[in-house]
Amino acid sequence: MGYDVAMYRPAPGLPGRHWYQRLFSKKARRAASRDFMFDTLPKGGRVIEVGVFDGDFSERILAMNEPRELHLVDPWFPKDDGTLYDGPTQDFKDGKAASEALQAQYLQVTTRFAREIASGRVVLHRTLSHDAAPLFPDAHFDWMYIDASHFYDDVKRDIDAFFPKLKPGGYIAGDDYDRRGIWDHGVTRAVDEFRGSGAAETIRLRNHQFLLRKPL
Repeated sequence: MGYDVAMYRPAPGLPGRHWYQRLFSKKARRAASRDFMFDTLPKGGRVIEVGVFDGDFSERILAMNEPRELHLVDPWFPKDDGTLYDGPTQDFKDGKAASEALQAQYLQVTTRFAREIASGRVVLHRTLSHDAAPLFPDAHFDWMYIDASHFYDDVKRDIDAFFPKLKPGGYIAGDDYDRRGIWDHGVTRAVDEFRGSGAAETIRLRNHQFLLRKPL
C-alpha cells in the first residue's frame, strides 16, 4: 500500500524534526500495520493508548488521527522482582538493567512529545493499566487502544476496566490478536470471550489487530 505523504503531515504542534524519517522508517513498519484502523476511527476526539513502549504508534495517532487529547498509559518500570509485566526479562541481563532501560524509554517518550505534553494535548500516566482506569469518568473516550500485558487475565482485566470509559458508539482496539506468543494466545482468548458476550460489535480483525465498536 502506498502513502500520500501530504495526508500524513504532522498534526499541529507535533515536533517536525525527523518526523518523516520516523513515520516511514523500517522500525515503524509494525506500527504502520495498524494504519488501516484510521480509516474507521474518528478524528479530533479524546483517545487513550494503554501500553506505549517507545511511542511509535502514539506518534502515528497524533499525525494521522489528530486527536484533541491523547492519554498515554505505561508503567515504564519492572515488577519488584525485576521481571517485566508482560513477560520475562530475556532482553536484559538482570532486573537493574531492565529498570534502567525502561527509565530511558520513559525519558525518550517525554522528550518525543515534549511540546504536546506542555500544551496538555498529550498526558502521560506512568502507572499500571488497571490503576489508570479509575482516573477517568465513564463514557469519556472516543476510542482506545489496549496493548499492555498480553496474558489472558491481564487483557480481560484491562477490557473490563476500560470499556466503561468508552463513549457509546466508540471503538476499542488492540494488538497481537491471533498471536500465541509467550502468553498462550492470551489476547485472542480474552478478546474472543468479550466478543462472544455481545457487548461490542466486531468491526475488523486484521494484521493481528482487533477493532470493536461499543453499541450506541
